[in-house]
Amino acid sequence: MTANRPWTLLLTVVAAGLEATAMLVWSVLDFVRIPGAASLTTAIAGGIFFLLCGAGIGWCVYMLWRLESWSRAPLVLVQLIVLGLAWNLRDDLALAGGLAAVAVVALAGIFAPPSIAALEEG
Repeated sequence: MTANRPWTLLLTVVAAGLEATAMLVWSVLDFVRIPGAASLTTAIAGGIFFLLCGAGIGWCVYMLWRLESWSRAPLVLVQLIVLGLAWNLRDDLALAGGLAAVAVVALAGIFAPPSIAALEEG
């Protein structure tokens, strides 16, 4: 494992780490609202879904930090999904803009030449 990580890779790690954290927080919120939920099954399923998504993104972020090149593909897919979600939520400019900004920052960082070179070396 190479210790030399470019700042562009750090940028991607931070942006995708924010997404993973948001998923995990959403999962906790879903589990907290279970007692008052109209549908117990939906609340539990939602909580488990967001927990697994957050853990998966977090794992890929950790592996990207360790310079594992395979982690690039799932993180790119996540960013494309987030961009689609931002487009779908375009009526709420603050939310859509925030989602799109994080995804664009992560994509720019992961496709930056220094990041690609670091992942090829790692």
